[in-house]
Amino acid sequence: MKTFFIILAVIIGLLILIGGATAVIAYFAYNAVFGKRCDGDERLKIFTHEDFEGLKAAPVKFENDKGDTLRGAIYAKAGLQNPEALVIFSHGMGGGHKNYMTEINTFAQNGFAVLAYDNTGTCASDGDKLGSFCQGPSDLISAIKFARSHKSLGNMKILLAGHSWGGYSVCQALGNKDIKVDGAVTFGAPDSGYQVIGAAMGEKLSFLMPVFKLAFRILEGKRAMVHSSQALAKAEPTPVLLLHGKEDHIVPPAVSAAENAKDLPHVRSVIFDSRYHNVYQTIDSEIYMNETFAKINATKKNKNASEEEINACYNIDYELITREDPAMMNTVVMFMKKCIER
Repeated sequence: MKTFFIILAVIIGLLILIGGATAVIAYFAYNAVFGKRCDGDERLKIFTHEDFEGLKAAPVKFENDKGDTLRGAIYAKAGLQNPEALVIFSHGMGGGHKNYMTEINTFAQNGFAVLAYDNTGTCASDGDKLGSFCQGPSDLISAIKFARSHKSLGNMKILLAGHSWGGYSVCQALGNKDIKVDGAVTFGAPDSGYQVIGAAMGEKLSFLMPVFKLAFRILEGKRAMVHSSQALAKAEPTPVLLLHGKEDHIVPPAVSAAENAKDLPHVRSVIFDSRYHNVYQTIDSEIYMNETFAKINATKKNKNASEEEINACYNIDYELITREDPAMMNTVVMFMKKCIER
């Protein structure tokens, strides 16, 4: 019996040790993403409104829930007097709202005004770090409140749109009882933050998923445990369009809002074959983008790479790398117009 208790004590001790180690791994993985600013890659060309004929931009700024200043612009087609509605756009991780200027221009050219901004700790906005996955929804809610109080926007119908992290932000905002909008569209939205971080670790480390879930719960609180599908269930009858790629490896379909909210009556969910994370782009465009960024990252990691070799990676076809799928975007625009006709 004594031997049994000794063995049991050793096993418990090992489990505690392993649990502590995995918790530390989870914390550092989380902090590596959210504990710093995201200012994008300065070597990449980022489009502005000036790159699109007839697109006007009026700079705006507003405060987030912590008092940090968020900056962006209201975009609209030149000469447009009465926009059909206001689209508030929430961007994904890795850059700011100007990474989506092609999509913003498409919304604007179809008669919408677009409020797009940089999240906390990103590009033009203040904040010494991203802070948390849940900061995205908080920033979007701040943007909605700003629009509601704006003298030129306050009476307009509002539609939400977002990609990836921004799609998650849209879903979470829709679950807030104080937020009332006329419709929403997401591209590549995850069902939860901890699932995405866990998926990024790969199948070999999938056993760490419960640890990431615990880390999110501790570091972000109860709100991090609310899945996009759960938030969307509270948004009925607001119409929502969820678009996702079957080949999305950043947000695998199994952990996407599109898969987990597909049975909700007010949600239209579409998962496309042969599509990746940026379902608004053409397939050729996204393949080129993935190959280009993979080459850039691999070259930067190569300690023997010269500055010339690194610079050569940025000889990019920017028209191709941002090329939209017109049929996909037409589906989005038509959905948005039906939302405001209700």
